[in-house]
Parts: sequence; C-alpha cells; structure tokens
Amino acid sequence: MNREGHFKAVLTGSAVIALVMHFFSGAALSLEPQSGQGMNYSPKFESSEDFMAHLNESETCANARCHADLATGAETLHDPVSSGQCTECHMEDEYPNRFGLELDQRTNCSNCHKNMELKIQTSISVHGPIVNRDCSSCHDPHDSDQPFLLRQSYNKLCLSCHKLASFNSESFMHEPVKDGNCGLCHDPHASNFKARLIDSGFNLCIPCHENMVEGMTEEYIHKPIIESGCSSCHDPHSGSNKLRLKKSESQLCFSCHQDKKSEVENYEHKHKPASEGDCTACHSPHYSDKKGLLIDNVDTLCYNCHKQTEEWRDRKYKHGPVIQGNCTACHNPHGSDNPFILKLAFPHKFYSEYEDSKYSLCFLCHIKALVTAEETRTITSFRNEEVNLHALHVKQKKGRTCRACHNVHASNQDGRIRESIPFGSYKIELKYFKTENGGKCISGCHVERGYDRLSKVTNARTEIKK
Repeated sequence: MNREGHFKAVLTGSAVIALVMHFFSGAALSLEPQSGQGMNYSPKFESSEDFMAHLNESETCANARCHADLATGAETLHDPVSSGQCTECHMEDEYPNRFGLELDQRTNCSNCHKNMELKIQTSISVHGPIVNRDCSSCHDPHDSDQPFLLRQSYNKLCLSCHKLASFNSESFMHEPVKDGNCGLCHDPHASNFKARLIDSGFNLCIPCHENMVEGMTEEYIHKPIIESGCSSCHDPHSGSNKLRLKKSESQLCFSCHQDKKSEVENYEHKHKPASEGDCTACHSPHYSDKKGLLIDNVDTLCYNCHKQTEEWRDRKYKHGPVIQGNCTACHNPHGSDNPFILKLAFPHKFYSEYEDSKYSLCFLCHIKALVTAEETRTITSFRNEEVNLHALHVKQKKGRTCRACHNVHASNQDGRIRESIPFGSYKIELKYFKTENGGKCISGCHVERGYDRLSKVTNARTEIKK
C-alpha cells in the first residue's frame, strides 16, 4: 500500500487536517492508550512530518506500536481485521462515539451479515443480546481463539448468563451440555421455536438418537412424545439419574396416569411391579407394536417373573386365555381387591357355598346356567344323560368350586382335570378317563364314578350329599 492509500485507510482527510493543525498550533500530541484500545505505545510527534512517517511505518492499524492486542496471531480474525479494513466498523462520522462505532451494534453488523438480520426479523424467539442490539457481548469484533469469534468457549459463554445450578449439582449431564455444545439444540441468534430450539418436539432429538427413528413407525406411540416431545419426561440438560428423568419412574408415570395411581394405592392385592413403580418392566416408555405399549406378549411378560408356571405352555389341555397368551383376561396387571389379582370374584377355596356373585369371573365367558340348570342336554357335556353334573358339584351348601376338579390354567388330563387335589398338606391323586360319550373319575372324594351323555350311568351314589 502506498503512503496515500494507507493514510486514507486509517484516517479521513478531515481527520488528518485536524491533526496537522494541532501540531502547527504548537500543542504536543500525546497518543495515550484508552481503555479497551489495546495501545501500549505513546509517541509524541514534533511535526506533521513525524506523524506522516509514523503512518507509513505499518500496513495495518494492528502493529507493535498501536493496537498490539490485535496482532497476537489469534486463531480466527474478523474479516475486516484480516483485510485491514478497519473503517468498515470504525467510521469518522460516528465520532465522538466510543471508538468511532455506531451506537447500534446490530445495525453495524447487519451491513455485512444481511442473512442473519433477515433471520432475526422473521423469527419469533430472539436471543436477549440481539434484542438489546449488543452483538459484542458474545462475539469479539476483532479476533478470537474460539469458533465464530466467540469471547469464550460455547458453554462458558452461555453459562455466564444462564446460571443453571443443576449443571453443577446433578450427576448425569446430556452429552451436548457436557461437551459445551449448546448450539447443537439451541440457535444462538433466533428461531421460530420456543427457547430458540433448532426444531420442535421429537424432531429435535432424532439426529443424535437415530435408534428411535425406526421405533417411531410402530403402531403405538407414547402420547407425550407426539404432543410435546422427549422433554416431557427427560431433562434436556442434566439429571440425577442416567436417563435424566425429571422425576422417579413411578412419579413420572403417575403424573399422567392418575387413575392407575389411585388403583394401585387402594387395591388390597397389589401387583409387585406396579406397587414398586417399575412400570417399564412391562411397558415401553416410547413405542410398541402391542396395545398398552407392552414390551412383549402378555404371557411372555408374565412368565419372565412367574417362571414356575411356564410349564403350562407344555401341558396338553389349556384354558382358553392361556392358549391365547392372554393372562389379563382374568388377572388385573396392576392390582385387585380379589385374591391372585383376579379382575372379578372367583372362589379361591376348595369348598364354597354357591352364590352367583362368587363366580363373576367365570361368567364373563361361561353362561351362568352351566352351574344353575339342574338338567340339560345342550349347556354342558359334563352330564349323566340330562343330569347337569356341574350343578350337582357346585350348586350346594358345601359346593365344590371350579378349582376342586379343574386346573384353571392347564393340565395333561382332558377337560383340564387336575392331576391331584389338596387334602391338608397332602395331595391326593385324581384320575379321569374319557369315554366315547362320557367318562369316569377316581378321586379321594368318592369311589369311581362314571357318566354317559346318551345312556345314564347308575353309580353306587348318584349325587353328592349336600
């Protein structure tokens, strides 16, 4: 750059005239460093020739004699600084404003960053410093060792204003927070999403959590994910548990499922996973191809804990719900006021005086006449010609309940007749033999008895004493 060109890049002609007149008036010029200007040299010029010689000593304002702090070899330089175009920002017309800068920083910056200004003007959520038109609160206008001319590392800069105590007190931090990469989720300038997020709801999380994408094609999606996104349950910054849940698992689930909370608290018989708040033992918190967001088939879930009953699968004769793998046809998976968390009443003892209400569970599928009609040719196959043998056993004062003869889940004997019956601490073998039109039974309750649906069998005793 020649003498004239360099001079024009530093001062306008009017400014030079003013300086020269100052020298000629006999006043000594002292360039004392001003706060923030970074000057470390204070030359005194005896003549205009000295001043002009000073201007020709360097091709930039950032040199060892003036503004030395701008010649430190920082990693990133602002374009006007690297190109020596200081007057792009420091303008004669703006003096006596500090450093010859326009008071409205944002207007000054938008002269070059036009796309950013357009984004700001068309966004509904704008960062506070930008609203205050104070770009240099985050960006150094000259140079920086940080990306984007930031004054500090990303997270330190954000935390200088957003002092979240949980960042220091919680054990588990979200990776972007831990890495100081706030901009991975938040736009530092402006956005059309709340909190200047770069996207909304679930869409914000899937770029990192790609394993969730395929799952979102399942038939059943947890409602909060669709309506408000992952932050309904997870703290996006930090938390006291590995998954950064906002509350304990049970509290979190019950905050929406109040009806289930009331049920579990008030049931006399509680299912252990529900009472302990271990909802995810059975339910997926995100998605599933099964109703109720179950993580597996109902029976598989049950057998995961009730391993001793898994043998039912291998037995020859199974109850309908067992065949279907639908344990919840009879059992309430959260709890019940009935023994064995059954949905409705069912006599759990060997003997019980008959009442309709005691068999409410059975009557969900089986018609009541199965045990109330004393004679029939259609209701049941367990009959001696027309005598309904179910009614004979059940409908009496000392009635034999269903479980007295049947295994309610599965058995290797036809009709799910149980292999043994309890007698105190003993088990008495129960044998059943099927015939073409009936069968016979040998038990500890009575001697061998038979029945035939077409031709009535006369036994030593034809009925059980009431």
